Amino acid sequence: MRRPKRSPRVGAVCIQGKRALTTRINNHRRHLLAAVASALTKAEDWQDLDALLFPGAFFRLSRFIGHLDYRGRKAALEKMAVVQAAIEAARSLHRHSPGCLVVFGADSSAPAAWEYGDQFCIAVDRTGVVGLARKIFPTDEDTAYCRRVYVPYAADYGSPERYVRLASGHLAALCACFDMFAFCGDAALLDKRSVAIRDLRLPGSCPRIEEPGFHRLRRELVATWDRVRYQHRPTVALAAIHGFARPGRDGYWQRHGIAVASAGVLGGLAVGAGHFVQGLPRPATSTLAAYRVSRRLIYQGPYRPAHRLLPKAALELGQGAALARLFAP
Repeated sequence: MRRPKRSPRVGAVCIQGKRALTTRINNHRRHLLAAVASALTKAEDWQDLDALLFPGAFFRLSRFIGHLDYRGRKAALEKMAVVQAAIEAARSLHRHSPGCLVVFGADSSAPAAWEYGDQFCIAVDRTGVVGLARKIFPTDEDTAYCRRVYVPYAADYGSPERYVRLASGHLAALCACFDMFAFCGDAALLDKRSVAIRDLRLPGSCPRIEEPGFHRLRRELVATWDRVRYQHRPTVALAAIHGFARPGRDGYWQRHGIAVASAGVLGGLAVGAGHFVQGLPRPATSTLAAYRVSRRLIYQGPYRPAHRLLPKAALELGQGAALARLFAP
């Protein structure tokens, strides 16, 4: 296993507003992405970034691509203007942060009216797409209490493409929103966090939870995911989170998602970026970051503390549209 050259350095960008629900917002988001990248290349203390992380559904994809394999998804994404904008931002950042990845969330609509569509966490460098994770751990709000059901693809549970090498030498796991909760390092807790998987797509079929054999299939796929995670042993987890109503409403995520993920990735760095509908947090609040959390936290249940990691630097950008924070433990 390659030894890291230094501690990881991750920039996380929180956005004031909501997830991208239509492609009409993409042009604005492309300009915002470019402005953030440009500002960070001129700012002190922001050199040698490993990754610049944006929220879940930062962009809206123009087509559904979940049914494609990794090569097909990569090829389709690299033809899209929003992904090209992220690649261009990575090129801009590369001058001061060689090898820096731009990581962002992107959703799409599904062909079927009852289905939600794609939820991706995508990583690009200056050459193209280098990592990709389609959400595989939905919540009850995704599969039970919803108008459109989110359906994971079975093949994604064994996918190695969610793991990307950072310039510092660390291996990072890409998390499409609630997927970060699966980096919990405990089989019993992982089992509890997989119960919202109620539909699955396999080649030629879409079994549902009511059908015989579904629970066994779900256990097998979750075990496959955990085996691949153990084989890679990432020390950084990056989550593209869809968002929160306002600062201060992220406590559940911080304690049970971010902090637990830090403990679950060998006490490494866990960072998230999300939308905040009612105003951005202050630099030292709602940080969505944790580092070197002890494995003891995993077993503390509802009493888990937040273990918030404070940023080394912060910049407000776009007249209050975005807050960039540097996490460099």
